[in-house]
Amino acid sequence: MTGRGKRSGMRRWLADFVLVFALFWGIAFAVSGNQMCAYAVPLPAFAKEVLAHDSGPPAPVDFRAPELGQLVRPAQTSPEHARLLLSVAFAAIAAFNLGFWRHLRRVYASPRRSVWRRG
Repeated sequence: MTGRGKRSGMRRWLADFVLVFALFWGIAFAVSGNQMCAYAVPLPAFAKEVLAHDSGPPAPVDFRAPELGQLVRPAQTSPEHARLLLSVAFAAIAAFNLGFWRHLRRVYASPRRSVWRRG
């Protein structure tokens, strides 16, 4: 494939990726649009304590090593990150499949009749 053909193929792949990515998020917002929160979230408890005791001296820092049980914590994944990763993976798979389908259509297209004739 020449340099021009590679650029054209990459442009098509990128256009497919952006289109599928936008479609994914359009459907996601259409389905769950009424469940999104656009209001202020209350501060966590430790932030309230810091704001309440702001006038006094700072608490001493504990430099001891944590216990073994405290080192192992569950994974902290947010639904927003999961949706973003899912949408990127879905868009990449769909763009790859569309590109592969175009490739197969081009490779297996019926050849010109003059190629098969000898005479």
